[in-house]
Amino acid sequence: MPVATPGFRALASTANFLLATNVVTVAAMGIFAGSALHSNTVVMPALRNFASSSSLAVWAEIYLRGRPLQVVTVAISSLGASALFYKTRNPYYLAGAALIAAIAPYTSLLLYPINHQLLDFRKHGRDDPAVEEMLVHWSTIQSGRTLLSCSAMVVTLYGALQGHKLTL
Repeated sequence: MPVATPGFRALASTANFLLATNVVTVAAMGIFAGSALHSNTVVMPALRNFASSSSLAVWAEIYLRGRPLQVVTVAISSLGASALFYKTRNPYYLAGAALIAAIAPYTSLLLYPINHQLLDFRKHGRDDPAVEEMLVHWSTIQSGRTLLSCSAMVVTLYGALQGHKLTL
């Protein structure tokens, strides 16, 4: 039977588990929130300075490269905040988990239809005047994801600063 090393036992202690989970959870939320905020404040306004076909090509490349990171950060954040709530019963962790997890249905219902239309325009090489309007609409809806992720991060960080009361 394998014997746990002292380093593993130290890492597996409840206090260290909570600290590591807090760091990873808040970092993942921060990555998502920062990426979303960057999209709304830098990328989308900059794309308005170009022809719609160029804007669409850049948007599609950013979207396709960023999608895996967004999925992973939402998953890590929601699982981490849920685990923290389970171990501490701190309601701020539950609120943070709910806010970050809400991004998935929000995206599925509101952004995916626009994403698919934009990718279809790009795939068929159409330079449609509706592209610019769709990109503006996408950016507006993206603001909701930015708000959800920033709120989740702030609430979770506040929960982390409250201290931990462990439940067994």
